[in-house]
Amino acid sequence: MVLVFWTSIRKQNVITIILILCVSYHGNVESSIYWEEANNVTYCTLPRDKALPDPDWGPGNCTPKPEDYLKCVYYWTNASATTARIRTHYLNRTDAAISDYVIYVGRPLIYCIGLVFNILSICVFSQKELRQVATCQFMIAIAVFDILTILNGFFYWIEYELLVPVMTAHVALCKISVFTVYCGPEMSAITLTLMSAERLLRNMNTAAHERWFSIKRTSLYIVAIVLAMVLLNTYIFVSDIFFKECCKNVCWNIYHDGTDMLELREKNCREDMGNNCGIMGALAFYSVYRWVALSIYWILPFVGLPVINGWLLYEIWKERRRRNNQECRPIIPMPDLPVDGSEYKDRDKEITKMLILVTLSYWVMTTGFNFMQAGIIDVYHACTPHELVRNSTIYTIFMLLFYLNHASNFFLYCISAKPYRDEVKCMFARGYRAIAMLLRTIVTKIQSSFYNAENDKRLNSVRVSYHKSRCNSIDSL
Repeated sequence: MVLVFWTSIRKQNVITIILILCVSYHGNVESSIYWEEANNVTYCTLPRDKALPDPDWGPGNCTPKPEDYLKCVYYWTNASATTARIRTHYLNRTDAAISDYVIYVGRPLIYCIGLVFNILSICVFSQKELRQVATCQFMIAIAVFDILTILNGFFYWIEYELLVPVMTAHVALCKISVFTVYCGPEMSAITLTLMSAERLLRNMNTAAHERWFSIKRTSLYIVAIVLAMVLLNTYIFVSDIFFKECCKNVCWNIYHDGTDMLELREKNCREDMGNNCGIMGALAFYSVYRWVALSIYWILPFVGLPVINGWLLYEIWKERRRRNNQECRPIIPMPDLPVDGSEYKDRDKEITKMLILVTLSYWVMTTGFNFMQAGIIDVYHACTPHELVRNSTIYTIFMLLFYLNHASNFFLYCISAKPYRDEVKCMFARGYRAIAMLLRTIVTKIQSSFYNAENDKRLNSVRVSYHKSRCNSIDSL
């Protein structure tokens, strides 16, 4: 058990150490800081490199209101830590460029890998034998939720890394993309926790498991999870998260925006009642929602997965001890009866390795992101170029790990467990045979058509020669 645990977490240690260093390291770099006051609030403005242009405030030479100018500069400068603008508009530094290029390349790479392997997971667990297993039903649902999250990630990559307006182009695209990226991870986390509980009940009480986790009830649980998360996030469609402020269209979301812009938006709406503000209250909703999202996406799995999986490992250990105590081992080994119980040991090893990988990978890949979206780790308030680059680095690491969590389930469940590996091999073997048969059929038809064409040509030549010979014989007469 200890050896398996060490083997499973050895690859996770490097990532964990990097995360701790990035979050805890603040540095002591001397930089010029400019402090100014506006409306009795002190702001620190970051000095940008003089060779780079000022931010583009929008079409038509638009500039913010004089009393909001400093706030807008402060907001857009800090928001650049989550976009490619830190490299294109703000800092002409190698470390800033590296931080941005990592997420610029890493996001689409993770998205493509995640799409391929989540679709492959659906194909594997949809096989006739596995489709009747409750655990596989949950795995199919998790793969679908992860595909939604990854597909939605392309919109964020295009908007914030390629700097092509997609989400900020239309209110419908904004709200659909934000709604999807909020719902998908939450549904995946709840389903993952429920699936662990299902495995525990199956090991403890088979009769109760068959009663509570039949295929029909499992499908109802998945539908209930989807409906609950849709209702929880319905407010996004009526809230005012798409607006124009500081001369730019804003699609406010917890992944790329701080609360300063919402505060400025609601302040201007209160002062200018003629402004088209829609339904206000997005800031109040987010103040509550961020803790709800933290509870669903992090606290529930962070506490639930180790408790449930630890309980399951304990039950497996008790069953193995009971089996060893009651087992009557023959003196002479029989061919069909392994004396050392190797089959049981291999099964326990596979289950143990998969559960440890699931729990630890979820901890490592989602903790930083959840702390960031809840505001526990602040990446939106920097006062020096060094702090801005540090925030960009932290954001890059946590966001890539977040999407990697939704792209790696195939490896965790299919690669780490032998039954799923065998099913993948069988699926590929059947696919290979089907493709080979299709190719043979195509080749056979081509050869047959070519053979028929040759026969027709030969037959026509015979008919022509016969006709000519007959005509010659008639002429001779």
